[in-house]
Amino acid sequence: MSRAKTKTRAGSREDERQAAALLQSRRPRWQSRERLVGTFMALPSLIPLVLFALLPVAYVVFLSFTRYNGVTSPQWIGLDNYQLMFKDQSWWQAVLITLVFAVGQIVIGLPLSLLLATVLNSGIKGMGLFRGLFFLPYVISIAIIGIVFYFLLRPDNGVINGILQALNLISTDVDWLGSQGTALASLVLVGVWSNFGINMVFFLVALQTVSKDLLESAQLDGANAIQRFRHVSLPLLAPITRVVVVLSIVFSLRSFDLVKTLTDGGPAGQTDVMYTYLFDYFFGTDRGSQYGYASALAVVASIIAAVVSLVYMTVSRDRAAREQTAIAKKGKR
Repeated sequence: MSRAKTKTRAGSREDERQAAALLQSRRPRWQSRERLVGTFMALPSLIPLVLFALLPVAYVVFLSFTRYNGVTSPQWIGLDNYQLMFKDQSWWQAVLITLVFAVGQIVIGLPLSLLLATVLNSGIKGMGLFRGLFFLPYVISIAIIGIVFYFLLRPDNGVINGILQALNLISTDVDWLGSQGTALASLVLVGVWSNFGINMVFFLVALQTVSKDLLESAQLDGANAIQRFRHVSLPLLAPITRVVVVLSIVFSLRSFDLVKTLTDGGPAGQTDVMYTYLFDYFFGTDRGSQYGYASALAVVASIIAAVVSLVYMTVSRDRAAREQTAIAKKGKR
């Protein structure tokens, strides 16, 4: 009897092994079928991406190697457009203005957003009202903001000049958009005003996730409000700060609406950014219908925006990794 039971158990184990082997042999087939079905189901959603994103980008890249005026057939000229771009001083001035605009957005906008988020997070009365008021500029169209501030800043009957003269801060009208310095400063400040609301919301949400236990522990250790913010809250805001900086970089490097409606690149092209400059080669009255050269500028502008964003993300990620390593070493000690 014992031998029969042993043989029965051995047979059942062998059957289980064969069943498991058969199941494993069939599983890849099922998985491949599921992947194939999933791919076919995803194809319809990829069609708009291909038609309205990838194909236009590929066509712009193709046009960048041609001479094309929108009427005749494109003529292949190789790298001539890119060689002309490297010699175009006005283009590189527009690139520099774009970078200055981006730096101004980050240097002024981020501290302002963080300050307002900290004030709102302190529990003041009417926090919801102030949060809505500060966020309101972000939901307004950038083009509308540019038009409104154009009328506010114009030298004749401008509201800004009227207020400053009423306060006896200036004696004559100032043409805020008539020189490169004041026009660029106006662009930066208006850009900060239009975007600080969304950055403030990001920082406010991050501040509300900071553990109150950590803040109370730091307070019990004798840390004042500034020390608690610097040594507890601020390090925990590093991930959201990286996101906000990347978004600010992308917004600044792709800026077009605000510059076009507020200064239109003036005076004399001294506040042109990358996309307003290449826009003139697409549709401008003086430089227009040079689609090949404009496409080359668009390709390079996209590459510059991508490279700047990737460099910042890489540097910030490496810095965060070094800080975590240093914290881990201190903990071991």
